Amino acid sequence: MPKYQTHFKALGTKITLTVFSSFDQQVFAPSKKLIDYYEKLFSIYLPDSEISRINRAAGQKMIEVSTPTFDLVSLAQKISLKSWGFNAAIGPLVKEWNVGFENAHRPDATRIRQLLHQIDPQEITTKAPNLIGLQQAGMQLDLGGIAKGYIADRLKDLWAAFGVRTGIIDLGGNLLTIGNSSLHPDQKWRIGIQDPWNPRGKALRVVRMPACSAVTSGIYERNFTENHHFYHHILNPRTGYPLKTQLMGVTVFTDQSVWGEIESTRLFFNPETPIDELKKDRHFMAAVFVYQNHEIQILKV
Repeated sequence: MPKYQTHFKALGTKITLTVFSSFDQQVFAPSKKLIDYYEKLFSIYLPDSEISRINRAAGQKMIEVSTPTFDLVSLAQKISLKSWGFNAAIGPLVKEWNVGFENAHRPDATRIRQLLHQIDPQEITTKAPNLIGLQQAGMQLDLGGIAKGYIADRLKDLWAAFGVRTGIIDLGGNLLTIGNSSLHPDQKWRIGIQDPWNPRGKALRVVRMPACSAVTSGIYERNFTENHHFYHHILNPRTGYPLKTQLMGVTVFTDQSVWGEIESTRLFFNPETPIDELKKDRHFMAAVFVYQNHEIQILKV
């Protein structure tokens, strides 16, 4: 069956949108505009984004923001307070370590202790309808661990409005499949689990799933070595250092992409989360754990 794709750079990654009807290509242009719109709201790398404005006003005043920013920050704070690993206020630590950029380095212990006082999600203030503030000077929001999922879900809404019944939204490896797969007789999608020891696109395992989101948290792409020590980008907000883990990555399948972001972080920090706990999350479908010793575990509810 023919497929129609568009590729472009946004959100700091490569975006690939796929549909299977020539008529559905009409959704590509508004999809790009929607991604650009959200990037201008959420990106910490754009000085005029709403998140950047909130960060600059930390300790001074609250900032009036759009409804999407208010909703996403409110959700991010709620999840942060559950202590599952995700922390929307972790910006100062992320900026200091700068993993994934040329000047990535291990900060000294004194600096890390200082920054731990600036990442308390309880000091994020939200006031309806649309005011957000940070109580302490030096605080910084960083929604990088949740924003792509939110954006993917909004794209799915857009595609539904355009009548797109089958397609794939790929935000730099953050996948959201829509409808039944027309590529296979069982109408299930084939989703590859990235092989951490090989280049991007090389699958370690392929799973069959109905329409779903697939989000991965892993240590194998953004990392650096300093003085013979390996450091990755998933920082533990309790310690200020990269999380100590036996995992290479965990891929989580959910019905909404934003919950894929949330659960992939939760399970990366807490791979022993009881199945009964996961069943309480109506969004969770399955997870694949890949360990540093090459062991693979598959979990389904």
